[in-house]
Amino acid sequence: MPPSLAARDPGLVEWMDREDCDPDRLRNTYRQFPRINRWVARWPALYRRRIRPVLRSIAGNERGLEGCERGQAIRLLDVGSGGGDLARALQRWGRRDGFRLEVTGIDPDPRALAYARSGIDAEPGPVVDFRQAWASDLVAAGERFHVVVSNHVLHHLPPADLRAFLADVEALATHRIVMSDIERSAVGYALFSGFASLPFFRNSYIRADGLLSIRRSFTRTELAAALPPGWQVERSFPFRLVAIRAPGP
Repeated sequence: MPPSLAARDPGLVEWMDREDCDPDRLRNTYRQFPRINRWVARWPALYRRRIRPVLRSIAGNERGLEGCERGQAIRLLDVGSGGGDLARALQRWGRRDGFRLEVTGIDPDPRALAYARSGIDAEPGPVVDFRQAWASDLVAAGERFHVVVSNHVLHHLPPADLRAFLADVEALATHRIVMSDIERSAVGYALFSGFASLPFFRNSYIRADGLLSIRRSFTRTELAAALPPGWQVERSFPFRLVAIRAPGP
């Protein structure tokens, strides 16, 4: 592995996290996230394998419900929801499968919140509750959710913040936590560099921040060592790590 990727470097600062980043490039980056989450993070597969079975268990019906107005309301929280595409997709998939799913997305960045609330990427259907908040704010308010998810959040956190964050999400979730992130590798770095050079990613931070994110990310061994007892780490193609915890009802 090249020296630049030999060790995790959480000290790197991504362009999107800078207050002086270009607003047009930032908006274009939010517009491109649906592609990244569909092609690279592969959330449709995660929903089918790791979230839908839990929704069925909560609803008490192996085939979902005939219509979303019946059955128990199921609360799902997307922590670090960014531009809001994942939160909207999860709500759309859950409603399509017949679950009375209520999705909340939180992000501390007001720019992300403004974009998510703008509805640029939205399709017709129920509205996601987007809030400017930290997970700790919801813990302090006594909120609970059946399912908590995050995408590309773990690699942003230094060790002390990671422990506090995991304690917060464990306090918020009653049934399942699913956190997807990047697995650091030289091969993944090279492949993403080429993929993110495609024309429709130009004038955004997808390539620059994506490469920084890989350098900040964990290997499977590192992430497993950083997680408290009760968590498991799975590899997912391509070059992904999924941290899962099932607190249980």
